[in-house]
Amino acid sequence: MCLSCPLPIPLPGRSMTSIATINWSTEAAVDRPLKTAVSQHFSRAARSYDAHAALQLAVGRSLVQRLPAQLVIPAALDLGCATAPFARAQQQALPGVLWQAVDLSSDMLNEAAERGRLNDQYRPLCADAESLPVESGSQGLVFSCFALQWCDPTRVMAEVHRVLAPGGRLLLAVPLAGSLRELSQSWQAVNHRPHVNALPTLGDWQEASLRAGLADVQIQQQVMVEYYESVKQIARRLKATGADHVSGASGLTGKHAWQAMVAEYETKRTGQGLPLTWNVLFLEAEKL
Repeated sequence: MCLSCPLPIPLPGRSMTSIATINWSTEAAVDRPLKTAVSQHFSRAARSYDAHAALQLAVGRSLVQRLPAQLVIPAALDLGCATAPFARAQQQALPGVLWQAVDLSSDMLNEAAERGRLNDQYRPLCADAESLPVESGSQGLVFSCFALQWCDPTRVMAEVHRVLAPGGRLLLAVPLAGSLRELSQSWQAVNHRPHVNALPTLGDWQEASLRAGLADVQIQQQVMVEYYESVKQIARRLKATGADHVSGASGLTGKHAWQAMVAEYETKRTGQGLPLTWNVLFLEAEKL
């Protein structure tokens, strides 16, 4: 089901007249508490997202380069668009296509508007990726970068299949199980509370794609490593991109537990700094 989103806050100094009206879904969300928490975390990160999402932006640029050459379609979705950092590149690659920038967070969409990334051909839609207020068979392309890890693969792939037109394509990049393993291992050495989300596996996404009826499923897995000067810097980076929400976590982390985790993480330091590993899936598929 779709999660309802608050109305956008007017942006000072910005005219919204050239931007299509944001569509607000009104149905109750599946897993509403989780979706609400995720939306709130990403809303708080809207202002800081672009400055701290270097890996997400690099992955997204790679995904844009995978857009099929000379693809002729009427409409496309950027599913989980955040601040729509790829809007210009997407429109240059596919001129004339009507894009809908979909995100669960209205603040992310407002930030996209403030940055001048939305227009009559790139319209905001605040909605849940698992239940889109989009006509069946209406989209020639679904593009999604580092957003669907918050979704159930089976539900979201079924929804992608529903909205795609015959011959429509899916381009997906998503972090897999095994991402943030240094952080997870360091916390596991201290206590067994969840501090890192359990992400779907490559097999989960592959099975969900086939179960949904998608064809020509092409999969590539890539390990990407970032390096940081301190654990505090890692924590700030995750918070600044909205990726600090952990399902099932409750309460504050005590000072001694944090210090013990930091000490454990420091044992993983290399000459380049403290590693933070991402296990990234690139998936392409077609609806026959």
